[in-house]
Amino acid sequence: MYGRVTRYFQDKGYGFIRADDSNTYFIHHTRLNGEYIESGYCVYFKPFQNDRSDYNAKNVIVVEAAERKRRNGKAHKKHG
Repeated sequence: MYGRVTRYFQDKGYGFIRADDSNTYFIHHTRLNGEYIESGYCVYFKPFQNDRSDYNAKNVIVVEAAERKRRNGKAHKKHG
């Protein structure tokens, strides 16, 4: 299944993927198989159920990494 990482907390090791089926899937760092993800990344994953939730992701593969927009060679930062 394909989706986009909506939030990922590097310091906590978990986050969420909004999938093509309109559901939000929980992702834990132990299910990334070495992939690095951030918010905005497009990913492919396998959905699975466990005793805590029907919507979990595993075997995540990054399909497209979102690039930060740049101005004059410098990273653009959002204010607010």
